[in-house]
Amino acid sequence: MPAIDQILGFNQVVKYNLFPGWHQQFTAQYMLINKDQWDKTTDAQKALVEASCTAATTLGLAEGEYKNGKVLAEFQEKGVQADQIPRDVLKELQAVTEEVLKEEASRDADFKRVYESQNEFLETYEVWDTRAYVPSDL
Repeated sequence: MPAIDQILGFNQVVKYNLFPGWHQQFTAQYMLINKDQWDKTTDAQKALVEASCTAATTLGLAEGEYKNGKVLAEFQEKGVQADQIPRDVLKELQAVTEEVLKEEASRDADFKRVYESQNEFLETYEVWDTRAYVPSDL
């Protein structure tokens, strides 16, 4: 995300920024809690932690969407060129990624379980995703 890249001084070390970031399509936020300690908390405490995490994630995502365009424009003013990864390159990345994921799933049962679960989700999500949003080129 450009807003995070700015904090890290990205524009001081690079001249090109390519989008979308194939390596990370989404910035996930995690909070890890020892299960034994979690099991000792009350329902009210669990609800407070869950609500706080939801609020922090929502705020972080909204703030990034708000800031990223401005930061990217500022990067360009400082000489960092922002470009799109060509569609044919994205297609090749997709094919290679799928190959690697299938290979890993064939070697690791837990990876396979998660991979299959994500693919099942994508099948049903696609029904929504292909209909729900105005095309970005309008």
